[in-house]
Amino acid sequence: MIEIKNLTKRFGNTVILDNINLEVKKGEILGFLGPNGAGKSTTMKIITSFWSPTSGSIKIDGLDVTTDSLKTRTKIGYLPETVPLYDDMRVYEYLKFIAEVRGIAKEDMKKRLKEVVEACGLKKVLLKPIEELSKGYRQRVGLAQAIMHEPDILILDEPTTGLDPNQIVEIRDLIKKIGKEKTVIFSTHILSEVSATCDRVLIINNGKIVGEGSPADLMAKAGGREIIYVKIKGPKDAVLSKLKEMDNVEKAEMKDRESDDVYGYEITPKEGVDLREYLSMTVMNNNWSILEFNKKSASLEDVFRELTK
Repeated sequence: MIEIKNLTKRFGNTVILDNINLEVKKGEILGFLGPNGAGKSTTMKIITSFWSPTSGSIKIDGLDVTTDSLKTRTKIGYLPETVPLYDDMRVYEYLKFIAEVRGIAKEDMKKRLKEVVEACGLKKVLLKPIEELSKGYRQRVGLAQAIMHEPDILILDEPTTGLDPNQIVEIRDLIKKIGKEKTVIFSTHILSEVSATCDRVLIINNGKIVGEGSPADLMAKAGGREIIYVKIKGPKDAVLSKLKEMDNVEKAEMKDRESDDVYGYEITPKEGVDLREYLSMTVMNNNWSILEFNKKSASLEDVFRELTK
């Protein structure tokens, strides 16, 4: 469906994208992750023909987005991070305007508008001015304009930014519903959204792809082993130093603070090692106290931090 080869984008001497290669299959929901400035939005803007690449190519159904720009745009619905809405228009007026711009025939327009309104849950606000809508409903209107022409591909840049938890769940469910029929690429900083929504995840950092696979695959590649969280009463610098010096510890770092002498630490044991006995002996020998002890598996957040630090 989408084939990206050796994609590079420069602004002057600054390299934004560095020789990216990627393939997105039909019907796939791809989550695009990366820190600010990693190149996510730039990639999306090039796919949608908003920007042109410095070198490399992007093909959609075999059509090049540079040389066949008008044809490829008909296959794409795009929701940028800043939703392109006209605040002085009512919701129905705006959607009708989008339908006209997209060239939907008059005899089909009423039916298509009804389908989009139902799919995006906009019936209650159809006659409201857009300027009066909540952020959640504005995102819904943005999604409605993106799917109006029944595109095969949806490109969604930070579709849940600024939403409250209930609105995030609503938009997530809407993306999953739409994704049953379309190829979807969306970027987000909310890692739980990726785990709940995506078939595959791509992590980009400094213009390069640094991780790729299903959420489960990425966590497995991170070692799939348990991480220990322990809360210890003792001088933090001395505690952290001792934890790092333990023979069976691969990594140790301070995570949080409860009081002046109580801190939480995350410890990654070496593979196959049960660290409980070693840890308790180290703490006891230094006259410290363990106040909390938990085990957890590596999360997508751990993978993201490891690949983008």
